Amino acid sequence: MKNLEAVSRTVGGGVRILALASGIMLLGLMLLTVVAVTVRKFNFPITGTQDLSEAGLTIVVFFAMAYSGWTGGHIAVDLISGVLKGRGLRILDTMSRFLSAVFFAIVSWQTVLQGLDALEVGDGFNLIALPHYPFFFVVAFGCGFYALVLLVLSVRSACGVEDTKGP
Repeated sequence: MKNLEAVSRTVGGGVRILALASGIMLLGLMLLTVVAVTVRKFNFPITGTQDLSEAGLTIVVFFAMAYSGWTGGHIAVDLISGVLKGRGLRILDTMSRFLSAVFFAIVSWQTVLQGLDALEVGDGFNLIALPHYPFFFVVAFGCGFYALVLLVLSVRSACGVEDTKGP
């Protein structure tokens, strides 16, 4: 149980760092949008604003995903918890989190393969010379970290440890 708490603290710290990076990127995207709209009014459009926004949103979404899962910020429908209680609910919760972790691990692995393919082909954005492959790796890292979060939550659930709520 002591090792589980140490792992939970480490994963929680990583989740907060990724959430902070996601928030900083979101702030940067907001500033980019304000500047782009403002300078467009003076007939000086910024080339590649949409490409930069797409790339930045990839970072925002996939770095924030683990935080949402860790803190319970995602949308959940509690249909089964009204019917199933105690040990049965805990087993179901453990299994669903574990299977979700396996799913996101597979998504991460497949995204790494796509990123390597994009690197080999030289795939990039439309208006700016920015390659796609780093963002495939961002998606893979975000999904992989979320898989780790789900795995830790699964073990915590199996041990009967309460979920972390809030920051």
